[in-house]
Amino acid sequence: MTQQLVLPKSTFELFKLITSTQVQHPGLQLDKYSVPGNQEAQKSALEGVCRVPGDSSLLTELLARRQAMLKALPGGSWFDCTTTGPLTLHLARAAALENAGICLHPIYGFAYLPGSGLKGLARAYAETVWLPAQSDQPAAWRQIEDVFGWAPNPDRRQQIANSHHPAAVRHQDDTDPDSPEVKAACGNVVFHDAWPECWPRLVVDIVNNHHSGYYQETHQHPPGDWEDPVPVYFLAVAPGVTFTFPLSKRHHNVSDDLLELARTWLLGGLCHLGAGAKTNTGYGAFKPVEDALLSLPGDRLATFETELKLTSPAFLAGANQQREDCDLRPATLRGLLRWWWRTMHAGVVDVATLRTLEAAIWGDTKGGAAVRLVVERVASPNPQLYNKRDLANFDNRKKESEYGIPEANPEKTTQGLWYLSYGMDESSREGERKQRHWLEPGATWRLRLVARPTHFVEPVKTGQKANRQADKAQPVKHTARPITADEALEQAKAALWLLCHFGGVGSKARKGFGSLQATQLADGYRLETCQQAAKRLREKLGLVARLNPDAIDLGQMLGPVEVDFSWPDVWSVLDQVGFACQAFAKKYKHKLEKKALGLPRRIGPPVQGSFTPRPPVKDRHASPVHIHLAPRKDGKEGWTVRIVAFPSAYLPDLKTSREFLTEFLKDVESDLRRRAGLSPPGVQRPASSSPAVGITSAPSVPKSKERVKAVLLEEKTKKGGWKARHEDSGRSGYIVNSQDVPSDKQPGDVVELLVYSPEEPSFLWPTEEEEQRAQKAKDKKKQLPGSQPKGGRR
Repeated sequence: MTQQLVLPKSTFELFKLITSTQVQHPGLQLDKYSVPGNQEAQKSALEGVCRVPGDSSLLTELLARRQAMLKALPGGSWFDCTTTGPLTLHLARAAALENAGICLHPIYGFAYLPGSGLKGLARAYAETVWLPAQSDQPAAWRQIEDVFGWAPNPDRRQQIANSHHPAAVRHQDDTDPDSPEVKAACGNVVFHDAWPECWPRLVVDIVNNHHSGYYQETHQHPPGDWEDPVPVYFLAVAPGVTFTFPLSKRHHNVSDDLLELARTWLLGGLCHLGAGAKTNTGYGAFKPVEDALLSLPGDRLATFETELKLTSPAFLAGANQQREDCDLRPATLRGLLRWWWRTMHAGVVDVATLRTLEAAIWGDTKGGAAVRLVVERVASPNPQLYNKRDLANFDNRKKESEYGIPEANPEKTTQGLWYLSYGMDESSREGERKQRHWLEPGATWRLRLVARPTHFVEPVKTGQKANRQADKAQPVKHTARPITADEALEQAKAALWLLCHFGGVGSKARKGFGSLQATQLADGYRLETCQQAAKRLREKLGLVARLNPDAIDLGQMLGPVEVDFSWPDVWSVLDQVGFACQAFAKKYKHKLEKKALGLPRRIGPPVQGSFTPRPPVKDRHASPVHIHLAPRKDGKEGWTVRIVAFPSAYLPDLKTSREFLTEFLKDVESDLRRRAGLSPPGVQRPASSSPAVGITSAPSVPKSKERVKAVLLEEKTKKGGWKARHEDSGRSGYIVNSQDVPSDKQPGDVVELLVYSPEEPSFLWPTEEEEQRAQKAKDKKKQLPGSQPKGGRR
């Protein structure tokens, strides 16, 4: 996008001088050279900020000078902590881009944490976590004020007036109440800015709000699987960056005990509360470099830790969908926990109550969450580029066998794995291939849930609002019903069990990919355990059950169907699941009723039947079927395929959806049990693949521009172009230049074609021009160094 700027001549000359050299200050790039626009434009601008390298040598010099300065200060000391997840702060700072800022040093340009924010974090930990655990509350409060200082503001006056608060009037001599009052005092400990040990790498991050109307209270229906996500891009510091946190005394007479208390509180805040923005979503989490994680005093916060382990391959991604962001993001996990938590309550409360209860546990724009999660990699993941043909690729004979779909036309049968993973490895008609990255089963993260007490305030309904406005002299009494930290944590653990038992993470999570296992969740958890936890909370809060048939409701869930495979290879099992699901879909070939499996779904001609989704659903609705893969519970080698379905009141109505999904589960279960009784297919892994995964050997693939024999097919492309099948591999593809195929050619003719793209594949009709190009490519390859036969010259 071109912009015209009207500038004074001197400014214009300076502008040309600056733009002619590479910007080395990310803050300058962010504030002065970023062009605002929609979210895609914002993403592009933020990528420009991330490309600015900064000056690492300058930071090294600055750190040495700063350390010398800190040593000269009274009580100067510091400790190091490393981020376990992404870090972002100052998102809403005044800038050209919306909610995308980050705290960059105004002079030097690196990301840092201001001392003012760290002081506030330490005080929050001292007051909300440390203070309740102290036996002598007034003395503990005086220590807090001695470290941070106090001022004659309204908050402090209210604290002193509150008989339940330990604050009191301070005197020059605290042992003499008749001595003069000290109305204000500065803190005795100085909290300095936290600087990184090396120049931190900035990344573009993303959050997706799938239910904006629900959260903004403009929708009267519960959150649905048909709503479009609204992506928002912002900057974050990548995980694994070590920061130094310095402290010092304001003067030499300050007690060492106060300095040590300040260090304890700041370290506790960093490890248990988080620094910066989005802390409840896992951002801003730290761990000490040298010391062990600080234990929590008292019982105000409730915690739970577990390892999360992938049990099936996962297509994970962040803002860029590249190898570097193929990882389990805390925001992704939190969104899924909210989704499964809603299934516990949405069917028995009205929308307003659901929204308020969800805000009490998981937070909203008006208040923080009661549950915070922290996700940390146990080991660096090894993302791999997804190549579906290396993992499963039957020839037509195998597709017609009991491992495929018997009696179906093999030319119109898609490989089972390809059917499930559609969109993860595809090529356009122009030959452009798009592949996602995946993580193998066994990838592990450490999850930590931290819960605090919260409260629920019953929402004011529309009629009550009218009554309140009509009679302002008698307002409705505002009552908050408490929820303990243990009760909030119980809700999060129940949602986690549901996710790890029925769901998955990442793209294609409902197709069996991205299944998780929480290794430390108690074996006693069951579906009934989660339902009882939800019921206990509602009963404690006095919430009257109101059936809501429009909701995605655990009580309406069909299944689970569970089938054990003794096969060792997870890809082979996924392949069979794909064939089973596809076999059911073929049962409804050309029938619109098949749209009950989710939208959009193309129905080929001649179209039969009728299907009209219930508004507001139009042409988008996620699959109501959830497929999960887990290791067998009996300890034997193999996998359990677990399938559940949630009838949708919108596809097209609850009764029709329930009947169709019941039939789906019955047919697929029967088919999977038959397939589970088969011997595992032969497995041969690509050299680049992990030993833990593999699949049936694929036929040899021709190379680009290679001349091959193929059979012209009767099936045509959507635009009427020719398709052909390579004889040796049995693989089919379209002919790019179908207009050059002679008019006398017929389906079934054996012809010679040039391979255009071996991945899809696609072919070229060998015109004279294409023959010349292919020959030039061969001649060029022969001239390249090292192209002689192996073993050198003879």
